Amino acid sequence: MAFKIIPKYIASEFIHYFLLFFCSFVLMTLVGNFFGNLSNVFSSWLSFLKFLQETALLLPLLLELIIPITVLLSTIAAFSSLNKNAELLAMRSSGIGGWSLAFPVLAVSVFIAGFAYFSQNYMYNWMHQTWVKQENSTRLVPLWKVGEDQSIYYFGNRQQDGRLSSITSFHWQKKPFQLVEKTAIERGEQQKNSWVFHNVIRYLFQDESLQLEHVEQWRVETEKLPTVPFENPISPHHQPIFDLYEETIKLQSEGQDVTRHWVEFFQKTAYPFQIFIMVLIGLGLSASYNRRGTAAESLAISFLLGILFWMFNQITMAVGSAGLLMPFLAAWSGNMIFLALGLWLLSYNRV
Repeated sequence: MAFKIIPKYIASEFIHYFLLFFCSFVLMTLVGNFFGNLSNVFSSWLSFLKFLQETALLLPLLLELIIPITVLLSTIAAFSSLNKNAELLAMRSSGIGGWSLAFPVLAVSVFIAGFAYFSQNYMYNWMHQTWVKQENSTRLVPLWKVGEDQSIYYFGNRQQDGRLSSITSFHWQKKPFQLVEKTAIERGEQQKNSWVFHNVIRYLFQDESLQLEHVEQWRVETEKLPTVPFENPISPHHQPIFDLYEETIKLQSEGQDVTRHWVEFFQKTAYPFQIFIMVLIGLGLSASYNRRGTAAESLAISFLLGILFWMFNQITMAVGSAGLLMPFLAAWSGNMIFLALGLWLLSYNRV
């Protein structure tokens, strides 16, 4: 019976401290944001509602930052609390190993990682599309796309209702490499399975001569042209992992630079492991506290390590997005380094 109660007890202690640290971080941020915008918050009812929306949009980004640090602090606090009244010593004396004691915390961390993923990829997107989309949907930026048969397309003006204007396509020949056709299209609209273009002028470069062809209306099947989005794209950082993978493959096939997309894709696979690595580091530091009795020192070191982990990860991701580091290494190098640190702490303290 004890072996069933002890994991629940450890998990409840961890959850207790996690919620305590978590609410403290969130409250400090909200209070700071409130006083930072105090002059505008109460100027009108609309200003107050806008402040609430901006604060809500800030929360998913905040959660992504504070959750790994909160897990690290909660692990140390939970096991330090167990050790205060020699509860941890009694558990170890009853034959429960270090990894068995850590399992409840790791199990709870799975749900925490799932909540962080949901917040980053679904909750933020819903709030952004509901509150911000209308403000940013008036004008879509011009778009370049690479199509089949050595073609390059320029979509100058895209409207939210599926209409296009100022479209130009260039068709190139491989051997010898030269421009063989340019097509200028005044406007077009998307239908169910095709595009309908109006006022089309084709410039044909053949045998060192230029030929012009004018077509009032031109219908093209949708699958023969690159995909053209009519909504503001969601940042790769906030796309679900499978949606991001499909979009990355599609953009890559169309000749787009997808370096940042691959960095973000691998980051989504690395982020849950950040939380588990924080648990391992917390176990190692709490074991160090058990020997030396310096809980405050362990908490301070853990907070510093959490900040350093975040800073290192942001730097490597920026370097990776610039193409100076492989996307996988950009996302996973922080995990590798701090995993080695966590395992060293556990080995050094013989957890």
